[in-house]
Amino acid sequence: MRADHLAACRNNGSSSAGFARAIDPYTASVASRRSGERRLACRGEKQEEETRRPSMAAKGLLTRGPKRSEPPEAHPQSVPVGKRTALKVQEKVAPRRAGIRATCRSRSAAASAVPEGGGPVRYHLGVDWADQTHAVWVVDERGTKITARTVPHTAEGLSEWGRELDEWRAHGIELWAAIERPEGRVVDFLLDHGIVVYPVNPKALDRARDRFRQSGAKDDPFDARVLADFLRTDHAHLRPLRPSSEAAQELKLLTEDYQRQVRQQTRLVNQLTITLKAYYPRALEVAELTTGLAQAFLQAYPTPAAVAALTERQWQRWARAHRLSATRTRELWEVLQRPQLPVPAHVVRAKARLMRSLVAQLTPVVAAVGEYREAIEDFFARMSTAQWIRTLPIGDHGITAPTLWARLGDAPGRWEAFRHLQAQAGAVPVTKRSGKQQRVVHFRVACDKALRYVVDQVAFLSLRSCEWARAYYDQQRGRGHSHRRALRALGAKWLKIIFVMWQRHASYDEPYHLATMARQQLRQPQTKIA
Repeated sequence: MRADHLAACRNNGSSSAGFARAIDPYTASVASRRSGERRLACRGEKQEEETRRPSMAAKGLLTRGPKRSEPPEAHPQSVPVGKRTALKVQEKVAPRRAGIRATCRSRSAAASAVPEGGGPVRYHLGVDWADQTHAVWVVDERGTKITARTVPHTAEGLSEWGRELDEWRAHGIELWAAIERPEGRVVDFLLDHGIVVYPVNPKALDRARDRFRQSGAKDDPFDARVLADFLRTDHAHLRPLRPSSEAAQELKLLTEDYQRQVRQQTRLVNQLTITLKAYYPRALEVAELTTGLAQAFLQAYPTPAAVAALTERQWQRWARAHRLSATRTRELWEVLQRPQLPVPAHVVRAKARLMRSLVAQLTPVVAAVGEYREAIEDFFARMSTAQWIRTLPIGDHGITAPTLWARLGDAPGRWEAFRHLQAQAGAVPVTKRSGKQQRVVHFRVACDKALRYVVDQVAFLSLRSCEWARAYYDQQRGRGHSHRRALRALGAKWLKIIFVMWQRHASYDEPYHLATMARQQLRQPQTKIA
């Protein structure tokens, strides 16, 4: 009897092995495992009971029901699983793969995924922008990689990427993106597709790389991955980008381009000054190099020899043509008749050629600076905010008020408090203290440089017509502070007022401000005099 039992077990084992060889290699392990269970059951005394008992997979389907990610038709009803039905259940629960690409989820399938706890899905995008190709890395809320790609900075590349983003949003997926800049074409592209953009400081990204690699190795896809994971884990410490209105953005662009033109003008003026000092220093005493008079004089008399050959009658004729007064004409003639240092002829020829080139470049730049100034004043005059920002004691004209408003923006909630605005403008110092170490206060370097510059201009212009500003400035100078430090302290005071004006869209009222200052002084505890 025992011999027959062992023979039956061998037959079952051989038939199971042959059956496993007949199927593909992906399900061979399942069939061999089933046959192994059958051999173990043959050695016990409850062979028939184990044969009729369902497998663990089928039992789980009966007790737990179908999984969320599997179709209902993949689960049969209560069917015992034996060696003949194991393959069928395995193919329905986990279909055989024809290749590696067949296992990858499509974009639609990824977009329709729902987290186990329910609720909306959120993808975190890391965008490492570049001039020609942008690296993109996408992870979900658990840090699982969704996709990684490169986007060419072309119309076709951005359009294809935009369709993918729109498809994700159509499936109810919320998209957050981290990028190392707060503005630019890529940022505008992300905002146009309804993505919440989080600007990340490059210094913060550099510190975050150490979480993944201590060797210092980096590339564009790796930076995109670090941005995505940094946004996923530390988004509570980041501030989403709040874009201003189109009018405010256009004004900001105009003021930034104006500052670029001014810097270009300053660069050319400095080069022209150095050139004239090398061979023709007397020309610097005629007029400012940015004026039309100086440019016309250099074109008419480019060398010291040309001035030496000039007669008084010729000079008077030239002065009348350029509408100079008799007094100014006589003063300049006396200046030109003074002796000059001798310069070698070859130096004069070389520097005169360079001078003419610099004057040709400076002339259109000076004209562009004037055009930009007029365009900014006209554009800002049409904005409603000009009615209350112009009430500051900095003058009724000029580009200081438009530049200040352009740096502030009009997005609601952009500035949380006046301290936030002071820190962004670099008007308050940085304090460091650790343990028993003595407190260290130093200059704030990391800030909005353009905002710091315009706040200094506001503080400087207010000294002429604001009494309390002049008194506070004199008080700071009396404490031994430098001119720049006193201006920063006064700018911090002005930023408190400007924040209230920006928040309430209210005009500046100096009597009201003086009354507020008096009330604050009365509320301070009085010091007892012995």
